[in-house]
Amino acid sequence: MSTCKTALRVMWRHKTYLLIYLIGLSMAMVAMVGSAIIGREAGDETTYASSRATVAIVDRDGDDGSVASGMRDYLVPTCDLVALDDTERDLQDAVATNYTDLIVIIDDGFARRFADAVRGDGRTPAVRTVTSYTSGVGAMAALQVDGYLSLLRSAYRAAALDGHDPGLAGAVAQVLAVREDTEGGVALVRTSSGDTALAMNVFGVSLQFGGYPILASLTVTIAMIMGVFGLPTTRRRTLASPQRPFARGAALLAACAVPACAAAAYYLALSVAMPVLTGCDGAMPTAGQMARCLATVLCYAAMAAALGFVLAQCGLSEEAANGFANVFSLLTTFTGGVWFSPSMMPEAVIALGRMLPAWWYNDALAAALGVSGYTETGADLGAWASSTGLVAFYAAAFVCIGLAVGAVRARRAAV
Repeated sequence: MSTCKTALRVMWRHKTYLLIYLIGLSMAMVAMVGSAIIGREAGDETTYASSRATVAIVDRDGDDGSVASGMRDYLVPTCDLVALDDTERDLQDAVATNYTDLIVIIDDGFARRFADAVRGDGRTPAVRTVTSYTSGVGAMAALQVDGYLSLLRSAYRAAALDGHDPGLAGAVAQVLAVREDTEGGVALVRTSSGDTALAMNVFGVSLQFGGYPILASLTVTIAMIMGVFGLPTTRRRTLASPQRPFARGAALLAACAVPACAAAAYYLALSVAMPVLTGCDGAMPTAGQMARCLATVLCYAAMAAALGFVLAQCGLSEEAANGFANVFSLLTTFTGGVWFSPSMMPEAVIALGRMLPAWWYNDALAAALGVSGYTETGADLGAWASSTGLVAFYAAAFVCIGLAVGAVRARRAAV
């Protein structure tokens, strides 16, 4: 217990280090997410004005069933459409240079699979989308794409139930006719469902972007502070105590849990505030979704603290720990599927991302909230549990490694 108290006192004396890393990096993430949210003009309560998204539609299905052309006509009133060549280089360049806010990829055979799924009352396929990481209007445009496909499914399904099949082209025409009829003198009203979808996305994206500051700050801070106990003078005093090496390591680990919980609580509170600050008040995730997100963030923070614990137990210098923590944080976040869509990543990068914890952290949050890849199916409790369990597995593995390394180094020092 005395080791734990000593560690906490050391942490308190070095609290500035944690605050700079955690708050400094989190503010950078907040700036990125904040710039991604649509602006709302103040003044007239009955007027809603949003920025126009730049959208590129890549049609690999030859406009079968007029799905692609109908999507373009559906988006024209609210989005600026741009042309984009269907090559891997052009698609990657468009994402890297922020040429578009949203890229929609309609794969070959999409219209046929969509029609078969509707007629069979099955799960309809989804188009692939790549959203800009600097502009939230792309996310809003993606919601419009989802709305178009939902309306198309309803129109085609209703016609099939009536006993006639007008084809997808006929259903597309009905969707566009309904949209045209509702334009003009109809005032835009902010509905609760729309607010919920937007707030859910803002909340989820904020938590996902928080993976980098949480991992970097906790790993560096824990490694630096716990490294104090690896100094020769400190080691001689601890080795002279009757406390066993394993118990000493467990006490240090318990002390690591304090900043981990503080970082998780801080970023969860920050993510809760983001929808309110961006005008999405009154439309937050449910209590159950909040609890699942909290469990995921706590597991991720524990993993980051455990990694810092490993670095400290290995005896790395402050400079080496900083370098490793920053490189590892950037690597695992870059391959985690948030900064860049997995559809734009090579298979080797996706395979690497799946071996690192950030991928499963992001997947768990998306499954808990029913966003990103779970927009069509909604919140998936099983996917959330399995992905969160994998993050917890990483934390447990790092803990075991740290305790083992600490015990081995203590025995060698004693000899």
